[in-house]
Amino acid sequence: MGGEQVSMVRKPGITTTMKTMISYGASNVKFLETVGWGLCDEKQVILDQSTHIFSGKLPLKYLMGFAEDYNKGILNIKQELILIIARSFKNSYMGDCDADIELNKIEWRIRHVMPSDKQKLKLLNRLNKNATAKVKIAYRMWDLYELPTIRETASDIWAVKTTSSLERPRYVIIGFQHTDHTDNVSKDITKFIHAGVNNIRLYLNSEVYPYERWNLDFDKKLDAIAYYAYDNFQRSYYGKDMGEPMMSIEEFRKNPLFIIDCYHQPDAMKASTVDIKLEFETRKTKFPSNTKVYALILHDAFLTYSALDGSIQMGAKLMNE
Repeated sequence: MGGEQVSMVRKPGITTTMKTMISYGASNVKFLETVGWGLCDEKQVILDQSTHIFSGKLPLKYLMGFAEDYNKGILNIKQELILIIARSFKNSYMGDCDADIELNKIEWRIRHVMPSDKQKLKLLNRLNKNATAKVKIAYRMWDLYELPTIRETASDIWAVKTTSSLERPRYVIIGFQHTDHTDNVSKDITKFIHAGVNNIRLYLNSEVYPYERWNLDFDKKLDAIAYYAYDNFQRSYYGKDMGEPMMSIEEFRKNPLFIIDCYHQPDAMKASTVDIKLEFETRKTKFPSNTKVYALILHDAFLTYSALDGSIQMGAKLMNE
């Protein structure tokens, strides 16, 4: 917006898969099928079998936090959407052999409000009277980080990043996956594993989340606390009275994501920098070989913009106003 980068999604395939799995329920699945969600050899509802042509329409809210959280109009600001196409489409489909995918057209459709001359005059008068007034926008960013291989030990600590206090995590979603699922058309890159994990702990400087240990054992179906964290996400993140999980407990065991809610933090977390670390433990002698870890960090973001001159201010500048 206005020449400033307000939102970015790394590895959008993995990022949006993880975010969709925890944010949407059974009532959304039918729509998501129209853009390829949940398809398999027996279920190809978007692909014409004779021409092999497909199409889909996907709201931007499924792809980035800014579009999901802010749904009001934006006045007098140029908006740009930059798409970087991957070098390979192998993570976009499954099959017995390689295939070519050709994108014929990509359209970005934005609703425009065209005020009448009377309303336009009112808007201009208001802007002129409040030339220094700025519009404040609060939203949430989705940042994906990857540990290429977890160590084959009984425990491992991953120093994810050091960030500013303003961008400290509110939620962290963890997914384990075999390393051979990437760029392999015979593997389903949307499937995650439990990797025999027993406990996951998030460290934000000296603060630890969750406070109590999980003591998971997926082999013995001792996993209710992990499923509760998954089920509770929609209530906590969206303020819903009732969550609508996409997966049942049995489906969750076959494709688990581990959610750490660190939204409520003490005042001591207002330090200028925050060190983010994840600690993993397993009941077994070691974690399985060739296992990678994804961490999707959801954190607050802020900006202000001036509708008069189109200028943008990011981050902490908003907090001081």
